[in-house]
Amino acid sequence: MNILVGITGSIAAYKMAEVVSHLAKQQTAVKVVMTEKSCEFISPLTLATLSRQAVFTDRDFWQSQHGRPLHISLGEWAEVMVIAPVTAHTLAKLAVGLADNLLLNVVLASSCPVLLAPAMNTVMWCQPTVQEQLQKLQTNERFLIIPPGTGVLACDTIGMGRMAEPQTILDYLTSVRHTKGKQDLQGKRILVTAGGTREYIDAVRFIGNPATGKQGLAIAQAAVHRGAEVTLIYANPLAVVTDCKTIVVSSAVEMAKALETEFPHHDWLIMTAAVSDVRPSISFHHKLAKQELPSCLPLTEVPDLVAAVSKDKRPEQKVIGFAAQTGTEAEMIAKGREKLHTKQLDAIFINAVDRVVGGFARADNRGFFLDRHDRCRTYPLLSKLEIAHLLLDDIKNL
Repeated sequence: MNILVGITGSIAAYKMAEVVSHLAKQQTAVKVVMTEKSCEFISPLTLATLSRQAVFTDRDFWQSQHGRPLHISLGEWAEVMVIAPVTAHTLAKLAVGLADNLLLNVVLASSCPVLLAPAMNTVMWCQPTVQEQLQKLQTNERFLIIPPGTGVLACDTIGMGRMAEPQTILDYLTSVRHTKGKQDLQGKRILVTAGGTREYIDAVRFIGNPATGKQGLAIAQAAVHRGAEVTLIYANPLAVVTDCKTIVVSSAVEMAKALETEFPHHDWLIMTAAVSDVRPSISFHHKLAKQELPSCLPLTEVPDLVAAVSKDKRPEQKVIGFAAQTGTEAEMIAKGREKLHTKQLDAIFINAVDRVVGGFARADNRGFFLDRHDRCRTYPLLSKLEIAHLLLDDIKNL
């Protein structure tokens, strides 16, 4: 995909060096257009070196490319644009369709999706006029907003307005590559569980598993990028999630209560969490001394949460299970198929966790998607965000 990066005049411009460098290293075709003010924050030479391409500024406005006006040529070349940082001034210009520099002319001369990553002082971000312009842009399906975060700003203010981090921008680009900017899950309410539950023996020891929640987070993230309203039930989180409503739990009992409350209000449940199968029959609130630990630990079975939810679902709801499996491909699919029907699921993702690549705690994954009609789709080794998009495609088409 041809990606055109636009940079405007904000101190946050320095973050785009990492974005451009990453894209170029992935052999993505990337070109950069800078406004006059942005050149005071980061050098065009820096971005030209990182992108392996000439960088265009307002001084190049009247240049022609392949015998055609530059802004027309760049607008036709771009398959997706990302403008980051977006200042309050540029945000207002985009909202009313002004074109007084090269970058804004390229926007008007193109028809591709445009990702916008605002960056500004907290008071500026909260101004009613800025929010009105933002809402106006959001009514245009071309424009997708990457929300700013909260933190310490360059002006020493602590609050909203900090431009999204490079990895967040790259994740949005991954999603747009897959969806072509379409918000195809708008109106959907999706419930995702993630992480691994812990069943405590005493104050410091527990029965658990290696699940980190990365795949569940990726699914929640992909669904948000596609316009869904997402609730994430996260067991023992290892990361902060800001893009969706998040409910933090620890044990299987806590997750069961959260599911009971939330599931009736959602269209889909995607149950990626690794829930413990057993818990100690007796637990202690204080730390046991080593000599106090029982030589034999009595266990109680934990009810199957996804099976219980699936049994009570309404006809229009979909419940998708996850199964961490080992063995040969045929063995994993057979076990997954059995769980699919026993638990009355609409579909199941079989996660191969005994391979050298993919599985727990990794950035990538692979596996098999089975539905109730015995259709099986193999997902190759991909990033967990790319796996998430394939999964959402298949659930949408059930």
